[in-house]
Amino acid sequence: MMHLQDLEPDTEVGVAPLHFRTLKGAGALLSRVVTMNDVHFGETKCGEIEGITGAALEVEPGEAPYPITMNRSVCDDALLLRPDAVIVKGDLTNAGKPEEFQAFLDCYVGTFGDKVTFVRGNHDSYHAEGIADTALQIVDVDGLRIVLVDTARSGEVGGSLSQDQLNGIALGAASTDSTVIVMGHHPLVLPEAPADGHRSMNQRDSSAFMEVALAHNNIVAYTAGHTHRCRRINVSGIAIIDVAAVKDFPGVFAEYQVREDGIVQLIHRASAPAAVAWAEKTSHMFAGLYRDYAMGALEDRSFLLPRRQPS
Repeated sequence: MMHLQDLEPDTEVGVAPLHFRTLKGAGALLSRVVTMNDVHFGETKCGEIEGITGAALEVEPGEAPYPITMNRSVCDDALLLRPDAVIVKGDLTNAGKPEEFQAFLDCYVGTFGDKVTFVRGNHDSYHAEGIADTALQIVDVDGLRIVLVDTARSGEVGGSLSQDQLNGIALGAASTDSTVIVMGHHPLVLPEAPADGHRSMNQRDSSAFMEVALAHNNIVAYTAGHTHRCRRINVSGIAIIDVAAVKDFPGVFAEYQVREDGIVQLIHRASAPAAVAWAEKTSHMFAGLYRDYAMGALEDRSFLLPRRQPS
């Protein structure tokens, strides 16, 4: 894996086989947040689809479970960034089992302590009640407020938002001078941001969220997981963002650099050799289509968001 450091902003870079332009400068760094999703502690078969045999991948005998390998690497990599907050937005476990949740806590809280805030996803809510089901949480760092919402519902794959949560998002935005990013497990589903076959947020609640967001000038983005891909779509000035999974290709987490003139999203791949090997193995899933789907385009992964205050 190639690492390029200390690059100048807004500059063409050509290092074979790479060619790209770095992001524009955004001023002095105020704070840093990292987010992860779809970490899936307890999963043993990757890419398993009901009714299709032979499609799932497993580790070789004697190898560590791949959720341990991938999450350990991501935590080690993120720790080097010295984040001010760590947000894990759903699918903490494979099936909501207590031992799976404890493995998540051992890894993330064991690494980051009280800097970690987390919420459940659909995998955590299939068979268990009470695992990370806090309806709404607020995390403040210098220059940024994160509103983390529980979009999962017991026994359901898709997500939703209650009126109380929508009211909480509105209050969270109205009661701060900081820029606001809302985070949850399920992506929004809108005419401009279709579900593409995923059972994500229902369209009614997605539209209701957009009404709240557009009424508060300081809300700049909604970011989620669930789809195991990187995607960004701008809808009426709000960035609708999916971040790919930790547990398989490309094996990533997102960094948000809160700067004086903007918020930079950067996607980092897990760097430990065993994690790179597993991620590359899983990139060939689904007849080789998974690599392009999960990775997305460069502009889906790294970009600059505005910093806004309430109007």
